[in-house]
Amino acid sequence: MTNLSVGIIGAENERHSLYLSQELERQGASPFIMDNMPGKSYPLSFSEEKSEYEGASLANTDVYFLRALFLPTPAFDATELKEEDGYAQYAAERERYAAWLSWLMTAPYHGRLLVNPVDTLMIHFAKPYHLERLRAASIPVPKTLVTGNPEKLLTFSQDREVVYKPVAGGALCRLLTEEDKQPERLEALATAPVQFQECIRGQDLRVFVLDGKVIASFAIEGEGIDYREGTHSLKHYELTPQIEALCVKACQALGLIFSGVDLKLRPDGSVVCIECNPSPMFEGFDQVAPVTIVSQLATYLIDQAHRIQKSK
Repeated sequence: MTNLSVGIIGAENERHSLYLSQELERQGASPFIMDNMPGKSYPLSFSEEKSEYEGASLANTDVYFLRALFLPTPAFDATELKEEDGYAQYAAERERYAAWLSWLMTAPYHGRLLVNPVDTLMIHFAKPYHLERLRAASIPVPKTLVTGNPEKLLTFSQDREVVYKPVAGGALCRLLTEEDKQPERLEALATAPVQFQECIRGQDLRVFVLDGKVIASFAIEGEGIDYREGTHSLKHYELTPQIEALCVKACQALGLIFSGVDLKLRPDGSVVCIECNPSPMFEGFDQVAPVTIVSQLATYLIDQAHRIQKSK
């Protein structure tokens, strides 16, 4: 397996990209990070016959780990840029994103394995769609309302505890309070829709699934509604076969090869799936994992690269 090439798509200075790259190298592979951060020169060239990154052929790289594909962002800051300059920058970033997206989406047609498939990133930025796919697969998820209408929110929250979070993610989950229901706060809903959910009380669990198997699971103790805020502690947690099967089923429903599944374990032993992350952080969890997630992920990527090379 020595010297098998594995690509990591993300940012050259991002911690998890570097962490995985070091482990791949430790296991004898030849990893490299493909940087698609906005604001940089575009390093990828491809046609029907071949692909190159920074002028080097990708013909012998069959397996890629998709850590991040950065979205184009507007640059309309009137204090620094003329409006037309801001749009030109946005248009350039849109083209960068479209080119990367197109190359990633063609991976299956050229025998390349992408972990995870690029279309699974959509579930990260479209949380309600993500939940609906899980619900359709009979995975228990929180009751959810997406709205910019104050009256609908007040009706939804009348008989239940409610939390709220961005539709596209990227911020902490907050408990809806009586202060939030005051007219001046409700008026803010007119500017953008918000995702509201029933508050599920219980133990936070994070479960890592790889290629249809649970490879690590943890209980998380935090100080508030969202354990990411403030200090929290982690410990290995032994799942029941039923919960393991549910996590695997959820990932299969979303087309995820690798995922960090967030669950709430209720006092009665039932679980509710909060989300399946298509690009989970795992470095911190490895500090208490019996077998590190990064070592198992690296081994899988190398094994798949070896399998594809043998089949050529």
